[in-house]
Amino acid sequence: MVSVLVPFIATLNMTSHASGAEAVYRGAASAQSPVFPVPSDKRIPFAWPSIAIAPASDGGSTHLQWLAKELPPGETIRLRLATALDSRQKLLLEVRLPGESEPLGHFDFNYAPVFQIGELTLTRGQAKRVLEEGVLITRTVGEAPFHLFGPDSRSSSLEDSSKRTSTTSSSERKAIPVLLQPHLMVAGETDRWAVYMERMEGIDTIQPFGWMEGALLDGVWDLGQVTKNEKLNEGFSSRMGLYLRGDQLIYEDPKSFPSDNRVCGIEDSLPFAAIARVHPEHPRIQLAIDFWKDHRRESGFAEGCIVDGGMCSAEGAYTVGYPLMHIGALRNDPQLVAMALDQFRIRQKLLVDEDGGIWLRNSNGRRSMKNWARGVTWYFLGLVRGIAEAPEGTDTRDLRSEAVRVMEHVLRHQQDNGLWRNLFDLPEQTVDTSGSAGIAAALAIGAAEGILPDRARLAAIRTKEGLSAYLTADGLLAHGTPSNRSPEAQSNRRVIFPVGMGLTAQLLAALEK
Repeated sequence: MVSVLVPFIATLNMTSHASGAEAVYRGAASAQSPVFPVPSDKRIPFAWPSIAIAPASDGGSTHLQWLAKELPPGETIRLRLATALDSRQKLLLEVRLPGESEPLGHFDFNYAPVFQIGELTLTRGQAKRVLEEGVLITRTVGEAPFHLFGPDSRSSSLEDSSKRTSTTSSSERKAIPVLLQPHLMVAGETDRWAVYMERMEGIDTIQPFGWMEGALLDGVWDLGQVTKNEKLNEGFSSRMGLYLRGDQLIYEDPKSFPSDNRVCGIEDSLPFAAIARVHPEHPRIQLAIDFWKDHRRESGFAEGCIVDGGMCSAEGAYTVGYPLMHIGALRNDPQLVAMALDQFRIRQKLLVDEDGGIWLRNSNGRRSMKNWARGVTWYFLGLVRGIAEAPEGTDTRDLRSEAVRVMEHVLRHQQDNGLWRNLFDLPEQTVDTSGSAGIAAALAIGAAEGILPDRARLAAIRTKEGLSAYLTADGLLAHGTPSNRSPEAQSNRRVIFPVGMGLTAQLLAALEK
């Protein structure tokens, strides 16, 4: 569309070798942990290895050890852990060297979903001792059963390799990426956008099925289509293959309970848009259609809205309205298309106030979380994608006017660095990279589809540039607002949040159109 992005296309197709340096992983080789089994009614995704962390009251420690003793060159060093079971309470882990009383630091996994990556900055001296002696992990806050992903003996040789290729064939479905195992990441200067692409080409950033993985599936698909990068397409198939096993849909709900072959809530229906793109006749798509019809309110508050209970949420614009429109158009089903249009119009009525602010939720007339960046994302991105998916001849004039209005609203709140604060109206709030990426994706898609004027695209380019400062040396997106399951989502706590990487991929893809 505009020549300014030609250099960026080249960047998307580069590897980390182009910068003369790369991130190096040293995965832990073994773990000795207390015996606290996974609760019988819960499940670790994909039967990947996990290690128990004793309750705080127990005082027991888990000992991680490494085989490789040589520390690669590089001054950026991170010790990382990732959650394997959902956490619904405050949860703090202390990490220390054996025999030392002073901790190396702490991992905050408060209210963490599965696949939450935490990291701890180490000096080279500390990292050398970690490789030599290992680390002890002790929970200091939290009592509920909790597991981290553990070392995979089948991939222990990876700790001596400089890069983990994580694209996984269906026959290797249960191989866990080293990025999710306990590991040290060591890096010098890297091309951060290039290694971001490497993360997106495989399953390093896999997320729980539902709104989280759905945002990534959309992003990987979009980016693969515009770049013609076959590794992205293979990565998309690998991600899909983890959850779709032939005709079966296998996954855990947000609380780690097995939820095979059913839809648990409106946020779980987003990935069906991606499923329909590559498997339009897949029998499990009917699960989503039946769910949408069964959860459509027939009367009273939010009549016509597809909801969980009595709550109308902004999430539903993206997790229901958009996939419903996509599948309705794909199947030439006027009923589904009409239902999809209702989702956007009802949410406009119930979630937009007299000042033009956008609320995350409306529970029987009580609104909450005004102008929360990720809530604005769900409303705006769902609206724009829904309009773009609407069959030719569908009257979306009112929705297009609303999209332009939302554009004006978000542009008034865009910060100098191209990003948005977590809560627009609170100056003390820091930016949220995940919400910012999602808002910019909506702007860029809207411009690419002719829904929004070109200045929306220019604003999205500013966001892409601003996100660069928050990429880790190995291409993860940091400084994202945590999953919205506690008041911390409205605080200044920030985490590595792969959902933001999926939203970023949607942004990058739309900028290339």
